[in-house]
Amino acid sequence: MDHVKIRADFPALRKWVYLDNAFVGLIPKQVKEGYDAFVDRWINFKTEGTRTILDDWLDQAAKTRDKTASLIGVSKHEIAFTMCTGSGLNVVVNGTDWVKGDNTVFPEWEHNPLDTHITRRYGVQPRVWHQVGGEFRLSDLENLVDDSTRIVQVSQVSYVNGFRLNLREVAEIAHEHGAKVLVDATQAVGALQVDYKKDGVDYVAVAPYKYLMGPAGLAFLYVKEENISELTPDRTGWKNQIFEGDNPEESTIVGSAEKFEYGTLNFQGIYALEKSIDYLNMVGMGNVENQVIAVTKHLYDELNSLGKEVWTPEGNESPIVSYKEDNAVDLAAELMRSGIKVTGRKAHGSHMRISAHFYNTDGDVGRFMEGIKQ
Repeated sequence: MDHVKIRADFPALRKWVYLDNAFVGLIPKQVKEGYDAFVDRWINFKTEGTRTILDDWLDQAAKTRDKTASLIGVSKHEIAFTMCTGSGLNVVVNGTDWVKGDNTVFPEWEHNPLDTHITRRYGVQPRVWHQVGGEFRLSDLENLVDDSTRIVQVSQVSYVNGFRLNLREVAEIAHEHGAKVLVDATQAVGALQVDYKKDGVDYVAVAPYKYLMGPAGLAFLYVKEENISELTPDRTGWKNQIFEGDNPEESTIVGSAEKFEYGTLNFQGIYALEKSIDYLNMVGMGNVENQVIAVTKHLYDELNSLGKEVWTPEGNESPIVSYKEDNAVDLAAELMRSGIKVTGRKAHGSHMRISAHFYNTDGDVGRFMEGIKQ
């Protein structure tokens, strides 16, 4: 991997040692070109023949949908564009036919825990999967899931300490009892090679503004094909209308996850997302993951050698490394003044969270380590 060439594509790296992708990822200049292409097309009204500009936008959405699906190992008709991770999760939660006596299971650190206004309305019992030493043990999950469990919700990578779950094993436990698996993969996609078809999970929500180096205000939801028909859209608009009268727009295809797209999409973000996926494919997701894991392993070893209490379990190959730090917020602010960007957090116990990407090097780790020694 040519780090000199790659780093030149990220203008922010001229100033920053950037190790905070779990918060907000950097974008390369190629992603900005995607934004510019959208605006240029609109401001100059570049279209052909009798095509409308909406036709062009929808064609771009179809192309980006295909690339998004390929990136995560699923089919294009299983992808719906949404606004954020939470909106995708809500499509699933609000579209499920809950009955009193159902239960949900989720880790205690879940960013959007599956205990909602909707589940409470129907008397759904929330069951919390507690961590032990920074890990979520599958044996504990087995004790929580039963034949009344409707959904097991997990993060593929914990935003707190980077703990990475084996999704295939989670799915096996859930499916044995007829439950669905809902995944928040925002801290995984773009940093790790993923294949959700092989993992056997049912739903995956992703926001691309972190490791995918993509836009804010756009996200996507994977809905496994067999679940599309039984999940009811939680809202309706021109894009997924079902009224059979005289309508100005055609509704989306039956049997496609597009039925969960109810209105005008963030088309500018879709242009940008295509560029971010193209960039990651150019580098190669295998190369991306290898570099991410190599850098985080080096960081883990350096923190251990300094005597820090590392909260991320050893051998857990993840983009995130966290360690306990009493003055985490103040230390992160001091590092930022020195041009080093990480996150210091009070929640879940004061800790520092460091999250690398493929453009990071051991030199970045060295700069960070020098910063916390001062």
